[in-house]
Amino acid sequence: MTVHYELPTTADFAALAGVHDPAITIYVSTSPVVSERERAEVGVKSAFDDAIEQVRAADAALPVVAEFRAERDRILADQQLWGSLARSMAIFVAPGFSEIFVLPNRLDDAVHVGSHFTLGQLLRAPSQDQEAYALTLSAHEWGLWHATPVERAAKLDVDPAGTANLDEATNREPGEERPRGVHRGTGSMSQGGASRLTGDEGRKTLLDLYAKRVSDVVRRELQQRDADERVPLFVFAAEPLLSLFIERHRNGRRVVALAGAPDRLGGAEIDDAARQQLAKLNIREAESALRQLREGAAGRVERDLAAIAREAADGAVECLWFDFTTSVNGTLDRESGAVQFAEGNGEGEELKDGTHAGDLLPQLALLVMAKGGKVVTVRSDDLDDDVWSGPAMAELRFALA
Repeated sequence: MTVHYELPTTADFAALAGVHDPAITIYVSTSPVVSERERAEVGVKSAFDDAIEQVRAADAALPVVAEFRAERDRILADQQLWGSLARSMAIFVAPGFSEIFVLPNRLDDAVHVGSHFTLGQLLRAPSQDQEAYALTLSAHEWGLWHATPVERAAKLDVDPAGTANLDEATNREPGEERPRGVHRGTGSMSQGGASRLTGDEGRKTLLDLYAKRVSDVVRRELQQRDADERVPLFVFAAEPLLSLFIERHRNGRRVVALAGAPDRLGGAEIDDAARQQLAKLNIREAESALRQLREGAAGRVERDLAAIAREAADGAVECLWFDFTTSVNGTLDRESGAVQFAEGNGEGEELKDGTHAGDLLPQLALLVMAKGGKVVTVRSDDLDDDVWSGPAMAELRFALA
């Protein structure tokens, strides 16, 4: 049994691909919170029991059934595994083969038994954004956090540069109404600063100054860590501070506002909220890309699976979107791109000649990736009908003649 805490690599997918008859695939949602561990254990045991019964009912040899039961027991007894959970677990077991992936993104509970492992959901992890920065911001304090594809959100060690809280950022002693340097009675600052710094309007002025100074520090810090502005920033704050910060922080980075009191949020809550928002962001961006493709890429869109396979083999697919909740079984020749569909229009487990068939969609995705293309997994239910008519869509590098 090998446990992976990193995102699956090309080598991992190569090992999982192909015939592994009989192959058990289990996806289960988990949680790093200790109190929810038992639910995940029960879910894995139930899925294994269901899968093993399917294997037994298919007249598998008794030693094979016994091997699956022994591997189930080893997985359930692995205390290190159960003490290091994230948001999902993917389990792949076949005779002489056992691989487990502990993943940061939320996957749908599922179990499948067949001649091939079901890899659609596993492809979600490396094909979508799994990294984010988060800012918790209040008048009392602020903190910058980082959630990576393999680590829960952790607070970064950032020099606040005189902006640790509202009082410090506006040069006030705790309880003072005005920054030091403001002439009492006139409300004017000795160095040309703001006036009327009492009451609601005055507090908003102070909050705006605070937001600006925090934004400057955060921008500098993130520029050092992510100069390409690839990773989104989620901002947890209450109004009006939330809007003031967002207004000050508009730039090339994707910034998402999350209203609410952030002072009591810990790492687990921030990580969970960030992962949920990442999932929503991924959906919005996939839909936006598909809409642009539909409206402005005439001649460069292909929806027929057999045609997509041929183009993928030639390295002509720029990006492949596919619905990971749908399966179309068959075989794929990676050299020519030739596709043979399983019986029942791809719903069966075998070709007409009895050859084992696997899910074509992940096979196509792996071929596209091997040729330098991009893969994006989607759920049909998440997308508008006017931009998606799955199970797959490909953007070609060149327009069809």
